[in-house]
Amino acid sequence: MAKFMLKCFGLVIILLFGVLFGIQKAHFEMNELKSPSQKSIESLTTTAQEQSKATDAEAVTSHDIKTKQETLNKIDSFNVFSALGQNLTSWISSAFSVMISVFGIIIQEMLAVFSP
Repeated sequence: MAKFMLKCFGLVIILLFGVLFGIQKAHFEMNELKSPSQKSIESLTTTAQEQSKATDAEAVTSHDIKTKQETLNKIDSFNVFSALGQNLTSWISSAFSVMISVFGIIIQEMLAVFSP
């Protein structure tokens, strides 16, 4: 029995350290994605300055953005998988609500039968 408990405890410790290591690695990778290296920051600032000079010359208006937004709103693509997923979730939620109400009625009737 003691040998079994030691093996289980050892496996739990190994799995715990594995999970902690994975979380730490994921955190490190996310920080690398969020904050690029110093060289890329310098290159971004120079390209941003160049782009700001170019946009000053072009003078983009809000009217252009509004027309683009209107054209995007007009393009209403129908996604079959999205529609199927919405229908499936509505069916499942209604089925579970019916099951819960039926179980509630059954439990209520059983309690009514067994109560004095």
